[in-house]
Amino acid sequence: MRIILTNDDGYDQPGLLELEKTLGAEHEVWVVAPMYHCSGISNAIGLYSEMELKKTGKRKWALDGTPTDCVKMALSELMKNTGPDLLVSGINPGANLANNVFYSGTVAAATEAALWNIPAVALSIQVSDPGDEPLFSTASAVLKRLLDAGLPSMIPPGTLVNVNVPNTKLREIRGVTWTRMGRFAEDIDFRRLESGRIFAYKRYKPLPVVDGRGTDVEALENFRVSLTLLDSTRTSIQKPPDLGAEILQP
Repeated sequence: MRIILTNDDGYDQPGLLELEKTLGAEHEVWVVAPMYHCSGISNAIGLYSEMELKKTGKRKWALDGTPTDCVKMALSELMKNTGPDLLVSGINPGANLANNVFYSGTVAAATEAALWNIPAVALSIQVSDPGDEPLFSTASAVLKRLLDAGLPSMIPPGTLVNVNVPNTKLREIRGVTWTRMGRFAEDIDFRRLESGRIFAYKRYKPLPVVDGRGTDVEALENFRVSLTLLDSTRTSIQKPPDLGAEILQP
């Protein structure tokens, strides 16, 4: 397969390099990743910014832009005559679960590919404690098994698979399960750096979940790989309310 690799941490980060090593052994890999760290940037694009594109190796570039910019650059410029079979975004050092899916640059890059009807996977590994060492080799081994099982051909057009892997040895993982996206019952608090004027978010900590059954959060708690199928359209499946026939009538 011809695979685009990207991330939201930067073109030289170990998670991306691990993927490049693992997938490059069997596939044609193209790397287009941010020049700088872009975590938490979601689907932002550098609409009014100039962006430097720097070639860093064979089929490898760093872009002074967001993860979404990287995917757009790959598809519309660098690979416009040789479209990819798959995009993989990651490996992110830290799970992208529940509400955090909306903020994630890792997931955003995969979402952009899904908008182009390209099969896409966002890959993250859980790191609950800042002192923990991410086992990127476990996440890349999980992805290889998913690809060998034919996952790209199973992804419906316009969707992406958000994959979260427990930070443990491969032999200790208890399986793979399809999940739904959870919803945290709380948010991360701010900390005051200067009273009433300067604030910053507190460090990430595990948060309680509203009805955790069948969620991505529950899967990781049980040492299982979570696969969540996400739709790029964001159209709700809920029935919209009846506003009445007379609204806006003259």
